[in-house]
Amino acid sequence: MRETAFRYLLVATLAPLAILSSGCNSAEMDAAHAGPVMNYHRVNERLVTGGHLVDGGLAELQRQGVKVVIDLRDEPPAGEAERLAAHGIEWINVPVVWSAPRAADFDRFSAVMQENEGTHVMVQCAANYRASAMTYLYQVVVDGVPETEARQDMNAIWSPDQNATWRQYIEEIKNR
Repeated sequence: MRETAFRYLLVATLAPLAILSSGCNSAEMDAAHAGPVMNYHRVNERLVTGGHLVDGGLAELQRQGVKVVIDLRDEPPAGEAERLAAHGIEWINVPVVWSAPRAADFDRFSAVMQENEGTHVMVQCAANYRASAMTYLYQVVVDGVPETEARQDMNAIWSPDQNATWRQYIEEIKNR
């Protein structure tokens, strides 16, 4: 009985600590949600990447002068085009399945980027992983940005080196 009570007390004490120290501290969470979208990152004066919108995000994107959002989510929220249009922002969906990106996805994304050359664009997905990876690829393959420079922008959000699917996809697109 005493051992059971001790175990219960130990679990009740350590479980909250384990949750708090699980690798996502409040500073990291705050940084991930700072800006108009999750994991917001400015690549240059006309290009930003990010994840899902946070409170007040649409108004902030409008204030920054974003004119086009290229959304890479394969299951975007219903009514997204209308919500952005109400803020004067065009929404273009180029669906990329997270677990199975295809070369055709990059080709479509590249075409949309080229159609919007000179426009203030935000590339978006759920958490800015697809968005930063596809933007990296576009910069290297199409725009001729040095690989190390473009990789810094992607690595500011995540490193696809630790995801076999995206590591292989990036190499496939770069080597075509």
